[in-house]
Amino acid sequence: MFRLLTILLLGVMSASAVAVGSPLAGRWRLDPARSTELSPWQNYEFTLSVAGNRITLDRQLGAGRRGFADVMTVDTSLPDNVVPVNLWPDNRHLGAYIGGDRTKHVRAEWLDAGRILRLSTNLILSTQQGERPVNILSDYKLSANGAVLTLIELRSTRNRPVVYVFTRVP
Repeated sequence: MFRLLTILLLGVMSASAVAVGSPLAGRWRLDPARSTELSPWQNYEFTLSVAGNRITLDRQLGAGRRGFADVMTVDTSLPDNVVPVNLWPDNRHLGAYIGGDRTKHVRAEWLDAGRILRLSTNLILSTQQGERPVNILSDYKLSANGAVLTLIELRSTRNRPVVYVFTRVP
């Protein structure tokens, strides 16, 4: 009985440690040489914050005098986070824009003892051929030394993954 309680307590403590002291938390800057082309953007930075079950991603994209910023907060305890979307900045000159009700549905979960954050995002994009449902599976993976974060995005509309490599900003 004591052993079972100890195991349960350690499990709760390790789950809390993932949420409170995430090694992924911090500010990250894109390494373009090691990443998929960012077109139409030239710069990509984001800050990842964790407070309990809530994860906040604050993205900054830029090119010359153009810039785009968005903030998304998701709760890992919810099976579906509905996030409003003003603009879908990831269209890569495809003529795809946010459609539907201008929201995305995001499910977030921690994997590998908090070294991987997985987001599964469903949204509707509007194209010249009409509206299309899209799923984006995003894995934020931390390197063993904690200095490099790799974001791998698998999109239901692409055969090849999008890979962004970020370095921690001190």
